[in-house]
Amino acid sequence: MLQLFQFLARGTGLAQALGALAVACAVPAAQAQSITAAPLAAVAPAAIPVDHPGALALLALALGACLVRGVQKGRISLVGLRAWAMGGAVVMTAATAVWGERVQAQIQELQEAFNQAAGETLTVPVQTTAVGADGAPQGFLPVVYRNQTSLRLKITGITDPVWNTCFPLGVPGTIPTTAARPGSACAVGATLEAGGSCWVDVAQLCANAAAAAHGSHPSVLAPDSVQVDTAGQRTGNVLSNDSDADGVLVVASFTYEGQTVAAGSSRNVAGRGTFALQADGSFTFQADANYSGGHPLGIGYTVQTGASSTLSVFVNRVPVAGNDTATTDADTSVTIAVRGNDSDADGDSLTVSGITQGAHGSVVVDAVTGNPVYTPNANFTGSDSFTYTIGDGRGGSATASVSVTVAAAPSGNQPPVSVSDAIVVAEGAVATVLASGATSVLANDTDPDGNPLVAVLVTGPANGALTLSGNGTFTYIHNGSETVSDSFAYRASDGLALGNIVTVSITVTSVNDAPVAVADQWMVATDIPRSIGFATLLANDTDADGDSLTITLAHSPINGSLASQAGGVLFTPAAGYEGPASFLYDVSDGRGGTSIGTVNLSVGAASASSVVVLKSLLGIAHGTGGTSVRFPITTKLVDTDGSETLSIRISGLPTNLSFNAGTNLGGGVWQFTEADLPNLILNLPGSYTTNATNLTVQVTATEVSGGFTASTSTVVTLKASYTTVDITTTESGNHTGNSANEYITGGNGANTINAGSGNNIVFGGAGDDNLSADSGSDVLMGGSGNDTLNAGSGTDRLIGGSGDDLLIGGDAGENFVDVFVWLLGDQGAAGTPALDRIQNFSTAAAGTNGAGGDVLDLRDLLQGESAGPSNAAGNLANYLHFEITGGDTWVHVSHTGGFGADSHAVGASYSASAETQQIILEGVNLQTLYSGAATDQQIITQLLNNSKLIVD
Repeated sequence: MLQLFQFLARGTGLAQALGALAVACAVPAAQAQSITAAPLAAVAPAAIPVDHPGALALLALALGACLVRGVQKGRISLVGLRAWAMGGAVVMTAATAVWGERVQAQIQELQEAFNQAAGETLTVPVQTTAVGADGAPQGFLPVVYRNQTSLRLKITGITDPVWNTCFPLGVPGTIPTTAARPGSACAVGATLEAGGSCWVDVAQLCANAAAAAHGSHPSVLAPDSVQVDTAGQRTGNVLSNDSDADGVLVVASFTYEGQTVAAGSSRNVAGRGTFALQADGSFTFQADANYSGGHPLGIGYTVQTGASSTLSVFVNRVPVAGNDTATTDADTSVTIAVRGNDSDADGDSLTVSGITQGAHGSVVVDAVTGNPVYTPNANFTGSDSFTYTIGDGRGGSATASVSVTVAAAPSGNQPPVSVSDAIVVAEGAVATVLASGATSVLANDTDPDGNPLVAVLVTGPANGALTLSGNGTFTYIHNGSETVSDSFAYRASDGLALGNIVTVSITVTSVNDAPVAVADQWMVATDIPRSIGFATLLANDTDADGDSLTITLAHSPINGSLASQAGGVLFTPAAGYEGPASFLYDVSDGRGGTSIGTVNLSVGAASASSVVVLKSLLGIAHGTGGTSVRFPITTKLVDTDGSETLSIRISGLPTNLSFNAGTNLGGGVWQFTEADLPNLILNLPGSYTTNATNLTVQVTATEVSGGFTASTSTVVTLKASYTTVDITTTESGNHTGNSANEYITGGNGANTINAGSGNNIVFGGAGDDNLSADSGSDVLMGGSGNDTLNAGSGTDRLIGGSGDDLLIGGDAGENFVDVFVWLLGDQGAAGTPALDRIQNFSTAAAGTNGAGGDVLDLRDLLQGESAGPSNAAGNLANYLHFEITGGDTWVHVSHTGGFGADSHAVGASYSASAETQQIILEGVNLQTLYSGAATDQQIITQLLNNSKLIVD
């Protein structure tokens, strides 16, 4: 804002008046996005008119904003405010009267200026026009940049903001746009005359930031839920189950009860608790002790990509347990219904989850009623107590105490006398009768006073289940384990006193257990018999009794046949069959126990896939900042029935080099899927050089049903360097390089540039240019115009650009690969194709970097093309048609695949109205070279087989 005042003051004579307001309103800028201008040739200075409507309009806008800030800071009184307001009204009225809509238009944009003739970088302010109820921007003010220097300036860079500069609450579903306005848009490469201006579409910069935040993959967010007790605290991370293939997710904002808050904030939710959510997804919720409100508490959150999800907080109100009292007689148990005075505000069912023992008695939880049963120690009378804990099944619990008064038993009563018993039961069987033949454990127990007796269980069995009734009858079920004994204890009660504790011993007689045969898994190659030993099949089979197992018969084969052989069987799959197969085998333990096992077999085979790569990769960086190189790999499964999968592995990668996709396995090895290949890029670090680094590409086809594999390998040679000198020619200048590595940029006219013997990057720019290089590896880019590119010796990359160009390969007979590249946009219009000619095109197979065979790279130009399995032409004949004329090969190109209705015979008529590019290979007859190929498909397949054509 301070710079705005200074700009308005220049030429308006208001500097003194605005000085005080500048002190009141100065606010530091926080944006990181910028625009950079550099000087060009000087011209006569242009005066900036004092009566420019923008000055007065921006003055009025600034006055209003700054007066409010001045009052807030106490730097302007209310009396002074009224005076300033009257003056501001006069200014706006005058402005509207003189310039009308021009002034109002100025208020809808921001004004900035370049003041440094040597060039400068200015911040691009991001200011919203309005904000919606959800906090999302409704629009952004464009920014006009005026050249207030005496020189012509060139816009050399415009950087985008980060997403939260534009959208602090996350990228919204609808991105604001700005309608086109008068004047030129600021663009990299644009020229600003002295006094001229251009405007920056801030809405588009913010849209770019939104696109960068969105990435190329959708964010996958899953809802979260947590539970916490009243007055308790719960922490977690909402992003722990969320993901985005493009990178790390960041929480931008969260919402609760209709309010949206930026991440990093803490908010009190009335009657619920305090919630805080950080940008990294971590959250804390502190529940109020007297929690009220609905269940659950819903929190919504939004990440930077605009995707959103929810966090549901369930607050469990813990139960309330009340103390209890009970009374019993000496030597008499009592069951206490402790939950009768307990409560739970959520209506949860309560259970006794824990007990403590009394000082003078024991406590157990009755399995039927769920209540504690207190049994006083023998002959004890007096007071005792224990505690119990109730649970609500959702983590909430409470503890209370039980006070027990044990009264003396009626005088004259004597406790009963119990006698031990025995049971005999078979392994895994049920017993209801004692070894003596009695059906009740009380049958041999007595009471001196002749009172009736009740059986009271003390401890249960370890190896079975027991039901003991009060009359002493029982049901014991052995659990079938290889145990030989068990027991339980009980005592008799006459209702007045408990008798002695006795043991019922249980003898378990063993029975023969059948063996257990576990299924086996085998892989068998198609049409190849497989020997399978019985010992191997029995290795995972078991017998509970430890008996030795044997296989008595193998039978019932499916999708194959069986033949006996010593110690096993021979399985032969059905002829030509791929898929699941099986057979059965019988197992015996030698004591009458048998079982049937299954052998599951996966029958199949894998076919090696085809692969085409650019055998010579060239990466030359502009300076020491590093660069990236596209890594084209074309591979197809031969078996297309869906039974095979494809994986790609690249090994030999030096340290500090990386790919933009795939998985780094370590040790210079990366692994990829087919989905990673279309845009695979190799990233080279700064100042990286290599003359010949070999990278091995291995493509593996895997048969899903059996895991069979087949692989194909090839080698790619990487050459990398970087430029150390920057050269820019004059408008139509010439330049001759030397042995240095140069980055050379031609002017907009016709340039003649010889790059010398270094590793160079040459860009001709507009105009009809003549670009050449000597030895070394070079990247030559013609740009627009009709250009001549001469690669010289070495491994070179030639990009003619738009227009009709002459591309000359390396010196005839050299042993290095040259790559001729066409990019999308280089072509002409349909029916009026661009025409490029190639001389010195080496026809040798481009098998290695030193093979000398040149390559046509059409990967970027062709849209929607695809090679077929085994390097078949796929749909490429819809894009490429070949004609032999006067010993030259004409390659007719429809970059959108418009030749689909043609016959595809070499030299036949074709759909010329769909043609957008012509390529002439001078002195090359591909039909003769490839043994009289008669169709476009045959030539394409030969080019793919010899690594001379790069496509998707």
